[in-house]
Amino acid sequence: MNAVLDKAIPILIEPLVQMGVYRSQEEALKNLVLRYVQEQIDEAEQEIARFQKKYGMSFEEWSDSLVGRATIEEEDDWMEWESARDMLESWQQIKADIEQINVSTDLTNPP
Repeated sequence: MNAVLDKAIPILIEPLVQMGVYRSQEEALKNLVLRYVQEQIDEAEQEIARFQKKYGMSFEEWSDSLVGRATIEEEDDWMEWESARDMLESWQQIKADIEQINVSTDLTNPP
């Protein structure tokens, strides 16, 4: 990590520890990152739900219905919907990876 982050993170996180919101700076940082990741997941899910409502079917069903007849607008929506699905999958994997980290031991005992 760079020197600026090494100084900034404790300054920003320590008040949360002092208030008793978190037991440690590491736990606080992990939780805050997980909250951000969850926000990204929620946004992707909302985008997917918007398309499902707009077209009244799942992405797979709608994709099948477009074969050989898609308009430019539908192609644009298809790309946005596919992108939202990809982003959702990526954010869910990031969340799973972060949740596996035990900040009490993994950071003090690296492999």
